[in-house]
Amino acid sequence: MNFSRLFVLGILGAWYHLGAFGADTVSVRDLLGEVQTLEIPGRYAVEQTVAREFQAQLAPGAVIRIVPADGAPARHSVRVQVAGGEAESAAGWYRFRLSPDGTGELSASHAHLLYAGFCRLNEEWATRPPSEFGGSRTVTVRIPWLEGEDGIFAGRPRSVRDYDPEATIRELARLGCSHVSVNVLASPTAIEQGPPGEIYYRFYGSSPDLDQFVETALTRGLYPPEYLQANLNLLKKNAALATAYGLTPGLKVCSPRSMPEAFFQKFPYLRGARVDHPYRSYRPRFTATLSHPVVRWHYAQMMRELMEEVPELAYLYLWTNDSGSGFEYVSTLYAGRNGGAYLIREWKSDSAIARAAGENVLRYLRLLRDAASETNPEFRVIAALSWFGSEQEVILNGLGNRLDLHIQPGDAAKPASWPGIKAVEERGSRLFASVRAATNYVLGAPCPWLVDDRLRAAESPGVRHLAVTCDPPSLSPWNINREVVRAFQAGSAEGVDELVQRTARRWCGPEDGEALVEAWRLADRAIRSMPDVPLYGTSWAFTMYRHWVRPFVPDIQSISEEDRAYYERHMIATFNNPTLIDFGADALWQLIDREQGASIVSQSDSCVWQPLDRAIAILEETLKTSGAGSTEVLEDQRDRLIALRCYFRTLRNIGGWVAGVYGYLEAASPEARNRARRELVATIDDEIRNTGELLELWNKTTVGVIPVASEGENFALYGENLGLLLERKIALMLRHREDTPAIDPDFMWRTGPECPVSQDSYLGY
Repeated sequence: MNFSRLFVLGILGAWYHLGAFGADTVSVRDLLGEVQTLEIPGRYAVEQTVAREFQAQLAPGAVIRIVPADGAPARHSVRVQVAGGEAESAAGWYRFRLSPDGTGELSASHAHLLYAGFCRLNEEWATRPPSEFGGSRTVTVRIPWLEGEDGIFAGRPRSVRDYDPEATIRELARLGCSHVSVNVLASPTAIEQGPPGEIYYRFYGSSPDLDQFVETALTRGLYPPEYLQANLNLLKKNAALATAYGLTPGLKVCSPRSMPEAFFQKFPYLRGARVDHPYRSYRPRFTATLSHPVVRWHYAQMMRELMEEVPELAYLYLWTNDSGSGFEYVSTLYAGRNGGAYLIREWKSDSAIARAAGENVLRYLRLLRDAASETNPEFRVIAALSWFGSEQEVILNGLGNRLDLHIQPGDAAKPASWPGIKAVEERGSRLFASVRAATNYVLGAPCPWLVDDRLRAAESPGVRHLAVTCDPPSLSPWNINREVVRAFQAGSAEGVDELVQRTARRWCGPEDGEALVEAWRLADRAIRSMPDVPLYGTSWAFTMYRHWVRPFVPDIQSISEEDRAYYERHMIATFNNPTLIDFGADALWQLIDREQGASIVSQSDSCVWQPLDRAIAILEETLKTSGAGSTEVLEDQRDRLIALRCYFRTLRNIGGWVAGVYGYLEAASPEARNRARRELVATIDDEIRNTGELLELWNKTTVGVIPVASEGENFALYGENLGLLLERKIALMLRHREDTPAIDPDFMWRTGPECPVSQDSYLGY
C-alpha cells in the first residue's frame, strides 16, 4: 500500500476509533474506498463474481487476489468468501465485518447468500457510519430453499423484447434465492411433426423433457443434432450463469412426454400411454412405455448424460399428465386410463390398476433420482400429487429419501390427509410450495401487502422450501413486490408497512414517496378484489386465447373467417373448438355460465375500479409537481396500473359477454331478451373504450408493461404489431356491435374442408 493511502486509512480509523471530529461523517464506503486487496479463496464461482462487483462498486483501487481459505484477511484487505460447513437444510446467513483500519470480511454460510450479502452492503450499509456496526453485522435468512423464477428465464422462448437473463439471475441472488430452473428451448417452439393446422405442438415449448437435450441409442436421429446441441448449449450457459451468482441450477420438466410417431414406427411394441387431449390434437400422442426395462434404461441414460454435461444440476421438478406428458393407466389422463402391454393384465379391479399405475410412477421418480445421484449424490426429484387421481395414496406412501412433494394451497387445512403428507418428511422427503410475488400477466403491478400475506401463508404450515415467481427486473425495474420477497427472506423485523414506506422514500423522496405508498395501497386492494375468471385470468391462457385483440361482438360468426384470421392463427384452439365463438367455453368444458359472468361483472364494478382509478389519479397528480428524481418511477408505476386496468377490464368484459349473450339466448320473455341485449351492447362499448385506452398506452409508453415478442407474434406473446391488432379489434366491434347474439350449438361437430360430407347432411344423425 502506498504512503498516501496508508495515511488516509489511519486518519479514517482514528476518527472511527476515537469518535472524534464528527465520526458519523465517515461512512463504510469511505473506508472501503481505500482498500487495496480483495481476497478470495476461489473455491466458488460466486466469490469471483462478488469480488469483481465489490471492486467496481466499493473498492475501485483494489486488486483481487486468491488466498488460502483458512486464516484471517491481511491488514487493509477485505476477504470475500463462502464459509461453508453448514448443512444444506440450514437456512444460512451472511455477515459483514469491518475494523477501523479498513480490514474486513464479507462472508456467507452458503454460496447463494454471498451476493445477497454484497447487495445489502452496497445498497444499505455502505452509506452508514462504521460505528453502527459494532465491528460486524450478521443476517440470518428464513428459507433454506427459495427457488426463483420470472416466467421467462426457463418458462418460454427467450425472444422477449428487452429481456436480460443475467439481470434476472442477479436479482434472484439479490433477493436471497437459492435455486433456479435452467432448461429452456433455444428455438421458439419444440420440433414436432403434426398434421397441417394442428396446434398441439405449442404445448411442448415450455418445461422441455430430457430428450430435447440429449439422446440415446433408441432415439438417435429422432431430432436434428443441431437442435439438440443448441438446446444443450443454452442449458449449460444458464447453469453457468446461475452458479456464477451462487444459485443452484435444476430442471423443470413435463415428463414422460410423448415421443414422435417415427419412434413407434421403429419400435411399435414400446408404445405406452396416450397423453394428448383428444379434442386438441388431430393425431394421438403417446409416451414410450415405462413398464418396459429398455425404456427405463433410455431415461436413465439420458439423465446420466445430462448430468455429465451439466454436473451442477441438483434437482428435477416433475410436471406431468398435461402438456403432452403422462403416466400409463393413471386415472387423470385426458383420454382416460390407458397404456402399453406390460403393466396391466385384463380384468383387473380399479384398485389394482391404481396400485400398479402408482408404483410405476414411483419407479420412474426413483430411476431419475438414482441415475442423477451417480454424479450428484444429493440430487432431488420433486413431484405433486395433484396430477394424479386414485393413485395418490400409493405415490404418497412411496415418497422418501430425496423424493419430494409439492403441496397445494389448502392441504394443511385437510385433517384427513395432512398427517400423511407431513409424514413424508420423516422418510427423507421435503415439502415444497409455490408463491406468486406478482400479478398475472401485467408486469410490475404493485401489491406488496398481498405478496407478504402469500409468503406467510405458504410458510405457515411449516414449509421451508418455496418456489417464488417474480417479475423480471429488466422489464420491471421498480418493483416493490420483489422488495417484500427480499425482506421476507432476510428475516427482517421490519413490518411490510415500514418496508413499503422506506422503499418509496428511497425511490421518490419523502413527499412523492407518500403518494406512491398510497397508490400502492389502493392497487393492492384492487388486485385482491378482482374476481377469478376461469382459465382466461391466468398469465399463459390470457395470451393464448387472444382476448386483448379479438373482437367482443354479439355473434362472432357474423365476422368472416378471413377477418378473424389475424388473431385465430395464434390461438390455442382447433378449428372446431367452441371457444372460437363462445367466451364461456373451451374444448368440452363450460368455463363460465351466465350467473358466473354476471358475478364477475358485479364484483369488478363494485370493488375494483374505484381503488384502481384512484391509484392512477394519485400518480397523475403527483407527476405534475414531482421532482426530477421521482418522475421515472411514478411514470413507470402509472403505466403499469393503466395496463392492469385494461387487463382487468377485458377480463370483466369476458364475464359481461357471457352474461349478455347467454342471457339473451336463455331469456324466457322479450323483456328479458331486450335487457340482456342492452347489457351486452354496454359491455361491447366498454371494451371499445378499454381497447382505445390500451392502444393509447401502447403508442406512448416506454415501460415494459407486458412481455412482447422481439421476433414476431406467437401463441405465447403479443408482438410489435399489437397496436395494429387493437385497431382492427375496435373497427370490427364498431361494425358488429348491433348484431343479433348467437352461438352455434353444433360448432364442435364441424369437419375440416377435406371431409366430403356436408354439415347439412350429417347433423341429423
